[in-house]
This record gives sequence, structure tokens and C-alpha cells, in this order.
Amino acid sequence: MYKLLGKMLDGIEVEKKQIEAIKKASEENIPMIYLPLHRSHLDYILVTFILYLNDLRAPLVAAGNNLMIPFFGALLRGLGAFFIKRKLDPQNGQRDFVYRAVLHTYMEESLKEGHSLEFFIEGGRSRTGKAVLPKAGLLSIVVDTLMSGGIRDAYIIPIAMSYEKLLDGNFVSEQLGKPKQMESFTSAIQAIWRTLHSNFGTVRVDFCQPFSLKEFLYAAEYSYNSPARTLQPCVIKQNQCFFNHDMKVRRRSEYGTEIVSEDHRQLIKDLADYIVYYAFNAYSLMSTNILAFLFLTKHRKGATFSQLVSSLNWLREEITKRNKTVHFYGDSADLITRATSLLGKNLINVDAVQMEWSSGLSNNNMKLVYYKSSVSLPHVLELQYYSNAVLPVFLLESIVVRAAFSSNSEESEKDEVEPVYIQRSCILKQSFELCSILQYEFIFTPPGTSICTVLNATIDELIDNSLLLIKDKPDMIPDELPDLMLDDFFAYGDQSELQQLIMLNMAEDNRNMLQFLQCILAPFVEAYFLVACTLPKLSNVEMEESLFLQEVKSLGLKKIQMGQIFYEECLGLDTLKNALKLFESWKIICCRTQNSQKLYSLQPYYNNAFRLKDIINRIEKYK
Repeated sequence: MYKLLGKMLDGIEVEKKQIEAIKKASEENIPMIYLPLHRSHLDYILVTFILYLNDLRAPLVAAGNNLMIPFFGALLRGLGAFFIKRKLDPQNGQRDFVYRAVLHTYMEESLKEGHSLEFFIEGGRSRTGKAVLPKAGLLSIVVDTLMSGGIRDAYIIPIAMSYEKLLDGNFVSEQLGKPKQMESFTSAIQAIWRTLHSNFGTVRVDFCQPFSLKEFLYAAEYSYNSPARTLQPCVIKQNQCFFNHDMKVRRRSEYGTEIVSEDHRQLIKDLADYIVYYAFNAYSLMSTNILAFLFLTKHRKGATFSQLVSSLNWLREEITKRNKTVHFYGDSADLITRATSLLGKNLINVDAVQMEWSSGLSNNNMKLVYYKSSVSLPHVLELQYYSNAVLPVFLLESIVVRAAFSSNSEESEKDEVEPVYIQRSCILKQSFELCSILQYEFIFTPPGTSICTVLNATIDELIDNSLLLIKDKPDMIPDELPDLMLDDFFAYGDQSELQQLIMLNMAEDNRNMLQFLQCILAPFVEAYFLVACTLPKLSNVEMEESLFLQEVKSLGLKKIQMGQIFYEECLGLDTLKNALKLFESWKIICCRTQNSQKLYSLQPYYNNAFRLKDIINRIEKYK
């Protein structure tokens, strides 16, 4: 294994203190639940290999049955894998109670025997490089086993897998709508051959601090009372106690034969969100992540080598200020050279531009090295994959800045922006609405945290950094605040603070930073805007998901040619599908399954051009 990994990778890095924390937790002789964010098929092997090297008991690993191929299936089984169906239920939509019961019993008995488990909380591999909202089915079995008394406790260990270059190739074809190529013996051999003759840089595995599942459930019962804890479409509802359960009651959610309370479902969802949130925020940023992020934000038109070095130094400092792990050291110039080589010529092209100077001297030409990334389809989707790892660092700041610009979009688009003051409560409203729009893209805060409180704190940070300015003497403002559906937050908040008048500081020193923060989420907003603009195609008709997405792509390409859409990466399939989920949750469209195909149609209320236009405008104001 050493020799095999040595041919592919420059190194595998793990912090010693993280391993020590796992060893200390394992002394209590309770199951350890390892939950990696899934990036590569190598994830299965790396976690087991690292634990083995550190004299820790390897877990049983839940692997998809698509990997039951000759030789490789046996290899994974030897590493502790047990294979499960990728889809637990038949294609006709009926629940397979027998299979669910067998899976539940197998995992439950394994836990009772003291085995540790490993499974991927996101389900499959991320196709976009950012965290995928969790699928909590297997996690619910662990919770059920604890709540039924089958085990006295379990330690949960979220894991972040950081690859400098992805071993599995890219997911561009899938993001463009082509069917996934199923794994086979031949494709696996070809992939291994390519892998052994390539350099994939460094892999870093970050094990988060183990936490007690029993203590999490106990804390959840008494602490999750925040009124603004979870996101609903444009509305935050008043929540009562997080869950109320009897630890002796057995709930088998995977059986599908017993009624599971809504509180119990919310418990599982919040636990899963908590795991994904902390794992993704533990992700170590690699050289390729940073360089790709710079090209898609600050240097979409390209940059000289010296400009890239300057920008990289700046970005490293900004990331460090925000207490994020930057996993690269040394000179920025060397880092750029390394990352450029790993990303490859399809993503970054390096040209030597001949510069001519008006001089009487001979040999007066100078070569300027110019780096230009691919910001067009299809390669921009692969570049975005690497870039998306950096998103959480600036996510909330980007939300607030984009919301502030949306409050007066016409003025913000001018070269010379007139001072426009916005009430803090209005910025909060717009920020919250944008979070609601993007709720299927990101987990903005850990469960139990008020999103409004966090957004308000982000506004304070932007004020401290002089990106937002408070008007010294506010104009007269009505005592009644706008109805923002955030009653509890406003009831206990500082009313004078909420009435503050705030403006974007468009001074020359700040303008670049504001534009940088604003463009980070632009591809996602444009994707949702395109899907909204395509909704009229569903008027009085029912359309297969694949056909509807083709209509979205066709409209997107037209708008790109017309200069109305600027970010071609907005046409990535996963984001477009998430937009459909949003509009379904808003009760704008409805979805049914027939012969394994999703069929979409408009809800009767929205089978109306004027009402659809309101939805389009609602998204477009953040564009």
C-alpha cells in the first residue's frame, strides 16, 4: 500500500493531535462513527489505512453496490466494506421494507457487537467540490440504536478529505447533463493505469474532534429553542423544544413501518447538518483551491505572474484573518507554479506575451508571462470544483454585501455610485431571504444557531472593516419596523441598532473588496435566475426533468451570448436541480415520479404569467 500510494501522491498528511483525540475516545470502548465528506473512491482506503497505521481498530464501511466489481469489490470487502444498494427502494417509488429491515438489523447488531462504522453522510461523491446536503438514513439507524438502549453511546467523528488534485478525474460531463458512467472492471483498470502515471499532489485528512452522540441528544433536548434556528422558505417559524422523546422508546425510521415524529426527523436532520457543517469547515485549503478561487473571482480575465503572487499573498492573509486552515507553506511564487502544473493546461493556460517598446535600442522587446484560466464551458466547471472549497470562508460576508447591493441595484451598477443609505433591518431581511433562496446550496450556520444573529454579527464585522458605514445622524424613521417575519429576533434585539442607516463604502480602497465579495455567489444566483426564467415553459404542460433542464441550458447559452449572464459555470447540473428543489418547496412547482422519471408542472396558483414574473423578479434583484 505504501508503494502504491507513493506512486500517486506526494504525501498524506494527518495532524498527530487529531489521532491522539481519537485514541483517547476509543479507550471508552464504545462504537466510533467515522463520517467523511465523500470526494474520491480513495476515501474508503485512506481512512482505514490511516487508522491501521495508528493502531486503531478499522471500522466496517458502508460502500455502494456499484463498487461490487471483480477484484476491487473483494479488496474493499477485505478492508471492512459491506455493500448496500445505492437506492434503498425500487424505481416504482414503493418502499422496500424487507431490505430496510435487514440493513437496519445488520448495522444495529454490528454496533451492539462493538464494531465501529464508516459511511458517507452526503451519500455520493460531491460533483461540485462543496458540501452536499446530508442524507441521514444510515445516521438515523445509529441514533435509533442508541435511543433503544442497544448501545450506551457512540462517538461521532466528522472527517474532511482534502485533495490537491482529484484522483477520480472530473465530473464535468455529469454536470453538463450526461449520464453517469457506471463503474466496471475495465474502467477501474484504466483509471488505475492513468492514476499510477500521474501526479496528484498531497492529500490531507482532517479528523474533527470526536463528540458524544448521547451528549448531543441530551443537549439538543434542552438547548434547541432558538426561534430562528432553521431556514424555511422566506419564513422563520417559532420553534418549540427541539425534540421530546423517551430514550426507552424504539423508533426504526429505516423500517418505514412505524410513524416517526416530526421532532425526531428534525433531530436527525440537525445532527446530520451539524456533522456536514463542521466537516466542511475543517477542510484544509490546498494550493489548487486557492488558485482556482482567485481565477474565478479576482482574475477572470487573466493576470500576470506578479499580479497572481500579489493576489495570493492578499488572499492568504484574508483567509488567516478568518481563522481558516490554509494548507500550504512557503513562497507564493512556488505555490502558483505547483498549482498551475497540477490543474493542467485545460484549466490554466500560460502564455509568454511579446511586449514591444518604442526605443531606439536593439533587442528592446520583453516577454511578459500571462496566466489565463478557462472561464468557459466545459472546463470552467472543473475549475469551479476546486474553487468551491474556499466558499465557506467568505460565505456570510458575500450574502450581506450582495443583499446590500440588491437594496438599490440600479445605483450599485453605476460607475459612480451615489451614497445610498439602507436601514439595517432591511439588509437583514434581504440577507435572510438570500440565505433562504440558497438553502439547498449551503449550511450557513450550525444547528442551534440563530441565522439572524449571525447575519447581524456579519454586518458588524463589515462595519468594523469599513466596508459598510453607519450614518452619524440618522433621518427620522417610523417606530414601526417592517414585517420581516423575524418577530422574535426584533423583539429582543436593539431597536435603535436595527434602525441604523448603513451605506456601502464605495471608496476606492474598498471597492475592489466589495466587488470581490459580491461576485463569489454570482454563479449560484444566476443559476436560480435561469431556472426561474424557464418556469413559464411549464405553463399548462408537464415536463420531464431532463427536458426542462435542457430548456434551462438553452436559455442560459442565449443569455450568455447576449451578455445577460456572465458566469458560464451557472449551468452546472447540481445547482440547477437545487433550484428546482427550492421552487418545489415554495409550492411553485410540483413533482411526481413516473417510470423512474421526475415530471414537473406548475402549481395551479402559479400557472399565471404575472405571478411567475414576481418570482423571477424576486431572484433577479440579487443578480
